[in-house]
Amino acid sequence: MFKILVFSLAVLLSGCASITGSSTQPILIKTTQGSSIVLGASCTLTNDTGKWFVKTPGSVTVKKSTGDLTVECANNDASGQDHVASKANINVWGNILIGGAIGYAIDRSSGAGFDYPESVTIELGHGPLAGTGTVAGTGGKKQIANGRWNAMMACDANRFRTDKPAYQTKFIAEVNGNQVTLHRKNAVVEEVLSGTIAADGMVLNGMGYRLQQRNVSWQFKFSGTFTGNAKIYTAKGDMLTNASRSVRSCTVIMIDTDVEAPVKDDDGEGRPDK
Repeated sequence: MFKILVFSLAVLLSGCASITGSSTQPILIKTTQGSSIVLGASCTLTNDTGKWFVKTPGSVTVKKSTGDLTVECANNDASGQDHVASKANINVWGNILIGGAIGYAIDRSSGAGFDYPESVTIELGHGPLAGTGTVAGTGGKKQIANGRWNAMMACDANRFRTDKPAYQTKFIAEVNGNQVTLHRKNAVVEEVLSGTIAADGMVLNGMGYRLQQRNVSWQFKFSGTFTGNAKIYTAKGDMLTNASRSVRSCTVIMIDTDVEAPVKDDDGEGRPDK
């Protein structure tokens, strides 16, 4: 565990000034109409933490959030809007790795682990708020993004063997509608988990085995409540022997981001023996 934390700290400190990062961010707002740049448009930026105003072209500092940012601009009889996605950055993993659940809670509430684009250009059209953006979800329900996500599993030490320490490892997650599959494979082990995610939770079940010893296998059972928004899911569960004996408590964290979890991959030696 100590080696994993040292490795994580080295990665994090080489890429950011602090573990949690900044909770605010400047964004440059520009407006265009056809091929022309529009000067002096009045813009309002809104997310679930507040509202900000700026004249174009201009920069405004907003409070970051896991929620998307709505940008609405108007100039005379022309207007436009867009909904800018919030993307996870390296700090979201840093808070989880170093601060655990507390660090994650801080990161989620402060928005430090997420970024908006550095600049946004709004195309103005005629009529009220004629724009290109679409709201991510309706009726207060968030849409779950299809495609590749990144995931991390953190398990505590083996309850019955002192030579099997706690560990962290990363997975590739694939989301298709409300179906999710997590997979990882290295030179020693292969693990696959599958299940469902929805606006109020995630359920996963799976198994793993040693590539050179197929008879040495284990199971996973996870369930968890919806956390933050449709970009972050967490679930708690157990690693089980084939006799359904729990040997470790584990947490799965799945994030809609291209940033991989900076953890040292477990070599499989901490797995339960059959």
